[in-house]
Order: sequence, then C-alpha cells, then structure tokens
Amino acid sequence: MCSPGAPVLHSPVHRSAPDTDQLLSVTTVPDPRPGRVVVEVAGEVDTCTAPALDLCLHSQATQPGLRELVVFLGQVTFLGAAGVTALARTDRRCRMRGARLVIRTGGRPAVLRCLHLTSLADLVAVDPADADPQPRRPRTGARPRTTPRRPSTPRRGTAATGHHLR
Repeated sequence: MCSPGAPVLHSPVHRSAPDTDQLLSVTTVPDPRPGRVVVEVAGEVDTCTAPALDLCLHSQATQPGLRELVVFLGQVTFLGAAGVTALARTDRRCRMRGARLVIRTGGRPAVLRCLHLTSLADLVAVDPADADPQPRRPRTGARPRTTPRRPSTPRRGTAATGHHLR
C-alpha cells in the first residue's frame, strides 16, 4: 500500500469531499536499519484525510519484522481528532506486534500541543529532540532585567495576608 518514496492517497472519499491529494501527502522513506520504517506526513490531517493516513500506517504497522515505526509530522499543518485517532490505532497495532511507535513532531508546537492535550504523548515515544528543537531565545529588543523587582506592597484595604478587610 505504501511504496517507498511514493505518496499514498488511495483511500476512497466522497465526491463532495475536497481532493485529498492537495491536502495530505503520506510517504514511506527507506531506512537502512532493519526493522525500522519511517513514514513522512505533510499537510492537513482531518476527517477527510485521516483515512488515507490510517490506511498507510496500518499497512506499515503490520509488516513482518517491524520493530519501530517512526511517523514524522514535521510538515503537518493541522492535526485533528481523526488524525490523533489514526495515530492511537497505529500505536495499538504496533504494541500488539511487539513494535514501538515513535512520533517526531519536527518541533511543530501545534502538533506537539495536540499530542499532549489528548495524552497521546504520554502513551507513545515522542522524539525528545523534537520536543524543543532550539533553545528559546529572548524576543528581539528584549533585555534581561538588571535591577531586582521591588517587593509588592499590600493594596489599600487588604491585610498583609491578602484578605480584604471588612
């Protein structure tokens, strides 16, 4: 189903649905390590396109001798609930066969946030190098504080404990 180096988008879609070829690209990438398969995903993963992703991931997760399935989401512009469901199904398929699913986010904050919000990041291996690819730099023009902050004083009408006086 997913031939190496070729986009795979052969899932049936309704005539009224948008053309999935323009929305999603799913490609398997050859990996020299035996037992390891890499799938690169680009575009939007939503209700219309998730069946194509699920189909490809299913065919890769059920390969004999699979030890690790890496899904690279670095070019994903939208990851919806249907996409998260496809990833969760793939994780279950991999575990049933003794393999491991690794999700690489490519440092995309929206994808990483979606994985954390759905707790999928707690179940699968999210590549740590992708969690924060570069150390945060201060914004342009921002300067570190050179003077200590003044201690805050209680506002009028409040006691030192912070409770309002009556």
